[in-house]
Amino acid sequence: MAKITKVEKAEEVMEESAPVVPETELKKEEKVLNPDRFMDLVKIIQGAKEINDLKPTLYKHILEIAKRNRISDAYHLLFLYEPNSSIEQGMVDKIYNAIPDGNTKPILLLIHNHGGRIEPAYLISKTCKELSPKFVVTIPRKAKSAATLISLGGNEIHMGPMSELGPIDPQFAGLPALGISSSLESIAKIVCKYPESSAMFADFMKEKLDLRILGYFERVSESAQQYAIRLLAGKELKLTADEVAHKLVYEYKDHSFVIDKEEAIELLGDIVKVNTNEYKFGNEIHKFLNEVNIIIGIFKSKSLAIVGSPRDFIITDKRKDEE
Repeated sequence: MAKITKVEKAEEVMEESAPVVPETELKKEEKVLNPDRFMDLVKIIQGAKEINDLKPTLYKHILEIAKRNRISDAYHLLFLYEPNSSIEQGMVDKIYNAIPDGNTKPILLLIHNHGGRIEPAYLISKTCKELSPKFVVTIPRKAKSAATLISLGGNEIHMGPMSELGPIDPQFAGLPALGISSSLESIAKIVCKYPESSAMFADFMKEKLDLRILGYFERVSESAQQYAIRLLAGKELKLTADEVAHKLVYEYKDHSFVIDKEEAIELLGDIVKVNTNEYKFGNEIHKFLNEVNIIIGIFKSKSLAIVGSPRDFIITDKRKDEE
């Protein structure tokens, strides 16, 4: 019989005394992934059998971001994080339904949107004002046009280096409402310079231009100004509410014009807050959701938005969003 050495005997004793870790716990430790890390997020998304299986993990991490930015207890959170679709009537109901009955908390609305219809935008802002003691907006990136209109209702607008407001420029089929009148002004200048072209332009406009549409577009722009004045009423501004509203609707020539935090302060004064916890929260959320959209776009051909509460995910086919 082979003799057992002291070393072998010691190894046997160590193996017997070592705690036994169940195989399931070992596997669990291997699977702990941090959504803050991009490659871990890739593994989380790749590992999901169905895209809807990701929702609990995404929701949990959103709450974690809110907690570490000291937002959870201070606010009732709402999202208008929809980078691909325009603001429309259905979003009003989603925002309204996400506010609990008898809400006593200030509302923090995170906006990332390129704009849309002004009527639902006004109703979203008005609803958030009425159903909370304080309405606060955070803009991690873009709140353009009708999304800017929503922001005007806020008691505070939290912005940072990458935040953008924009002219309130109602769009129809991707074209600005004021575009037709601007085009007519350009044609008038050409005709003044080249009188012989007047007959040609007159025939063209007679055949192509419906004056009823021109009138409607003008009235929509006037309505946008009126809504802005209503949402700004009672706020302490550097300019009057009428002056701010007129500037936002009529004095910028490009729908995509960047109104950054400095210009926003010039327009709106102390309503605009810079580099706060609210902005940092919004910025972290945007970073997380932007990475989610990159990854699910590559591996799942999907796109994600949130409208309403932090759990109100909207998942659509990426191809549809790109059309």
